Amino acid sequence: MKLHDFLGLNSRNHLYTSRYNTRTGKRIANSKLLTKENLHKAHVRVPKTFVRISTQEQLENFDFLSLPPDFVVKPNNGLGGEGIVVIERQGEYAGEWIDSQGATYATADLRLHIADILSGRYSMDDQPDIAYIEERVRVHPVFEKYSYHGTPDIRVIVFNDIPIMSYVRLPTEESGGRANLFQGAAAAGIDIATGITTYGVHHGRPIDVFPGTRRKLSGIHIPQWEEILETAVAASKAIGLGYMASDIVLQPVDVNHKSQILKSSQIEPSGAVPMILEVNAQPGLKIQIANRAGLWERLNRVQGLKVVSPRHGIRVAQALFADPKLQEKGLGRKTVGAFEEVEVHGLNGKNVVVKAKIDTGADGSSIDETLAEDLGLTESDNVLYYDYFRNALGRKRRKIVGVTFRMAGRRVKTQISIADRSRLRTKMLIGRRDLKQFAVVVG
Repeated sequence: MKLHDFLGLNSRNHLYTSRYNTRTGKRIANSKLLTKENLHKAHVRVPKTFVRISTQEQLENFDFLSLPPDFVVKPNNGLGGEGIVVIERQGEYAGEWIDSQGATYATADLRLHIADILSGRYSMDDQPDIAYIEERVRVHPVFEKYSYHGTPDIRVIVFNDIPIMSYVRLPTEESGGRANLFQGAAAAGIDIATGITTYGVHHGRPIDVFPGTRRKLSGIHIPQWEEILETAVAASKAIGLGYMASDIVLQPVDVNHKSQILKSSQIEPSGAVPMILEVNAQPGLKIQIANRAGLWERLNRVQGLKVVSPRHGIRVAQALFADPKLQEKGLGRKTVGAFEEVEVHGLNGKNVVVKAKIDTGADGSSIDETLAEDLGLTESDNVLYYDYFRNALGRKRRKIVGVTFRMAGRRVKTQISIADRSRLRTKMLIGRRDLKQFAVVVG
């Protein structure tokens, strides 16, 4: 970690936020409601808005008893979490609610608080504002031990359609259950390649455990990591900002509504929905401390790269920014290029090192038939099944055999097809099915 790799305020403002972020994009990002509207149009998931209140007349006429038992009140142009009230449940009597800190709100209290929002008390520019009430995002089970009366969020910084850096912000007792570092929340850096937390930070200082506990902040596996990164990149495109941060939460899916949500959003049935809470066109820089890495160095590495798809951008990030300490522990992805040396383990005791082509466009892997025979891989008890394919000569049959090989220090046990590769440059081809623990960098 070198000091000159870190991004400072002036460099961030003059080289990135002013250069790559349009006025329209900034205007949208500064309004939480405009952000939600644009993300919703782009089919990026956001918490449901129950009501927006922009006038005193609307406030006086609104029936608070029509709200669900839990909800969140927010200012549209708020900053730093100010003015947000998180209601966790109904009180003992009708017209009473309990917030995340255990305080009781009556209907009159909520009206008074929203009146303050409308007057601009929490607005970043001290101008009259809009209040809105949205669904409350609950705490995902993976974070329950690392959160005090609040919902953690995952910040992902995206530049040039590539996720550059990420951390998870964890509410503490000091922060009053808010995931805001300036109010005392803790944070843990996240390895882009794996979604595993690495280093902790609190008040700008490195820490190892969650404040007030002995729970280590490193080694937490963030669920649905690939989908979280996809959501961040999609948000960047929807808002139209070249350099921005997305704050993402994992909303646990209610069993009673799970099938409907899964059907509408086309996500895997893994129990949670990644949602964008808000975006930031000028994200803070403490994320660098939590990752023990500089944004400047990462931004320079991807500036000007041609990214053909969100998936491509994510793969670039996972290849370039994998945490080396996780790789040493066998938790991170190993980086491989277009061609790699592979040690193939024969069933007859012979091990042979050959050059293999890495091909993410191929589903499975293949090995030259002469090499396979020499290693005893084509013996009848090692043939798993036969596959059929067509070429210029018609329908052909090929063997699928069991193979163990070692590449980039990783052992892979898989099934592989036998093919005539005598006229090809390499004796093996490694397809994407056998590249799950590797990050591929070509060129």
